Amino acid sequence: MSNPNVQTIIALNMALILQLVGVVTAVLIDPYVKKENRRRAYLIALIVAYLIIEPQISEPYGRELFGTHVALGFTITSCISYIVRVFVLYLFIRLSGNDWGLKYLFSIVLINTIICLTPLFAPWVFKFTETGRWVRGPLGLAPFVTSFILILWLVIGAFIKYRGLRRAESLVPAIIAIIVAIAVFMDLSLTYNPPVSFLTVAITESTVFFYIWMHLQFVREHEDAVKAEQRIKIMISQIQPHFLFNALSTIQALTETDPERASKVIEEFAVYLRQNINSLNQDSLIPVKKEIEHTRAYSDIEQVRFPSIRIEYDIADENFLIPPLTIQPMVENAIRHGVRGKKHGWVSVSTYLDGETHVIVICDNGKGFDVDKMMEATEKGDHIGVRNVRDRIESMTGGTFSLESVVGEGTTITIRIPVRADDVEFE
Repeated sequence: MSNPNVQTIIALNMALILQLVGVVTAVLIDPYVKKENRRRAYLIALIVAYLIIEPQISEPYGRELFGTHVALGFTITSCISYIVRVFVLYLFIRLSGNDWGLKYLFSIVLINTIICLTPLFAPWVFKFTETGRWVRGPLGLAPFVTSFILILWLVIGAFIKYRGLRRAESLVPAIIAIIVAIAVFMDLSLTYNPPVSFLTVAITESTVFFYIWMHLQFVREHEDAVKAEQRIKIMISQIQPHFLFNALSTIQALTETDPERASKVIEEFAVYLRQNINSLNQDSLIPVKKEIEHTRAYSDIEQVRFPSIRIEYDIADENFLIPPLTIQPMVENAIRHGVRGKKHGWVSVSTYLDGETHVIVICDNGKGFDVDKMMEATEKGDHIGVRNVRDRIESMTGGTFSLESVVGEGTTITIRIPVRADDVEFE
């Protein structure tokens, strides 16, 4: 251990191996990594470990290991190294989720494997002399050309699949490709064979970087799936079977007593259903005018059934965006749980601009409730409508959702949304 060069090599090996162990451990406990990607990550770690360890054993101890077949032994280990380095890039591409042209991709890897096995029969790629000296053949650059093609494949495929991500994040595959390319150039420029090649170090570091990048994509896909599931729950929670039945019963009754009014309610019912169904595929914010339109459609139907309820709108600010199904569920809660049983119940919806904040206020003179108990129940999973509105206001707009209520007097919901640069006047 007195030799500083030996100490440096040992420290480098330890750092590389520990990084691989860290990646394997992270993949093992990462709940977002799919089963097939988990196997690919393990295989990458195994191959990289081989690339780290094999040269440091075969080169100094090759003559003892291979005996009188030194050239053949070195040829076999070198063939394996050329093949698995390309295979690692192939696994990176599969991990990235890019499935475009897999048949062509596999054909390229297979052709490279066949070419890299030719040194066992002919010195087309490389050969080892009887003394163990490596000599490049006429096809010596073939594995590097193959690697270059796969690197381009990885970068272009990742950009296509994940376009629209934050710019810095989407550059990670390109950075990995540049690191590998620089390492190949540095290895080609060396006049000696180091115990640990630059390419081996680059592939190890790329494995770590690629796992981090891959994890971010898996988390995003999981979040998108959760959002989709949440949208379905929201729609189902809003289109209650009893409301549909009551609305249809109301329309049926009106067709006999007031056909013109029945026609109008049918139009409003269609608007209500269309907006709920559209929310399934709505990932982005919508103009508040559309949400008000949806809310009016719902409240007009309810007013047919409960004429004693008065619903007022004071829309002074309508040039901003909100998550879909934000106001309507709160008005529905106010009617169903607050004012429906009152002789002179009312619900008001107002919007206005307060400095750099869009404000939405929903008030009623209903039964009211204990806010602390209600919020405690919300955190436990009850009141899914309120929780979903609050969470989407906070996550999608950076706004706030506050609720005040007094038993026997009524409830006030205040939503505050910061002014955005893309707030414009919607037609």
